[in-house]
Amino acid sequence: MSIDIVIVGALGRMGIEIANIVFENNTLKLKGCVEYPGHPRIGEDYGICIGKGPVGVSLSDSVDKIDYRNAVIIDFSSPVSTRKLLEMAAVEKMNIVVGTTGLGQSDQSLFSDAAKKSAVLTSPNMSLGVNILFALTELVASRLKNDFDIEIIEAHHRFKKDSPSGTAKRLGEIAAECIGLSYDQAIKNGREGIASGERSRTEIGMHAVRGGDIVGDHTVLFAGIGERIELRHVAHNRSVLAKGAVTAAMWINGKTAGLYSMKDVLAL
Repeated sequence: MSIDIVIVGALGRMGIEIANIVFENNTLKLKGCVEYPGHPRIGEDYGICIGKGPVGVSLSDSVDKIDYRNAVIIDFSSPVSTRKLLEMAAVEKMNIVVGTTGLGQSDQSLFSDAAKKSAVLTSPNMSLGVNILFALTELVASRLKNDFDIEIIEAHHRFKKDSPSGTAKRLGEIAAECIGLSYDQAIKNGREGIASGERSRTEIGMHAVRGGDIVGDHTVLFAGIGERIELRHVAHNRSVLAKGAVTAAMWINGKTAGLYSMKDVLAL
């Protein structure tokens, strides 16, 4: 039996990438697709919207207009849209994979409330490789925290609005936890001028680069005296995020209510 998929943010770059994977996988079926209210293409056949020809699924302006009861919702929309979706999930049982960026600590209660009723999976980055990077960062930081300085460098395209990236922030959170500090206590965003003393052992440098069409480049540098370790992940295209999101959707299908992450998907 195929798994029904509903895509929220269906005409965004990630939404289209996800749809293409769904169309190519005979174990998956596109059940619905959603864009924001007022989008000029609402009501049109989604396949025509993305240049694939008719697929028999119309673009909707709301999830509640789609029968999502036995489907998995993959959400790559906007913080405003995702918050509304989580509020719905706190009342009606859903299966949701959230890949929307720009959500913060203040949104954690929405995830927690939704997870009491629904199966919710979220990650700052859906790439399978990046989630291995999270695990490796925790492994190395927990063992070398007293002898190595930690720096995080991320690079993205010139159009990215937020910095540092959500992935870099998660890497910073992981490293900070390993040295017994919160993100805000440990992170030092960039450097300039003359330092008053030597680099503190408890600071984690965070550096954001923006330019060109860089999809995503994250490096965690562990610098010791006489040696260094660099953990690096480079995304060559956005399809790695879409593949990870679809993998997560297939994993969460049929799961009981709860809050899950890619660590669960990868059994890390």
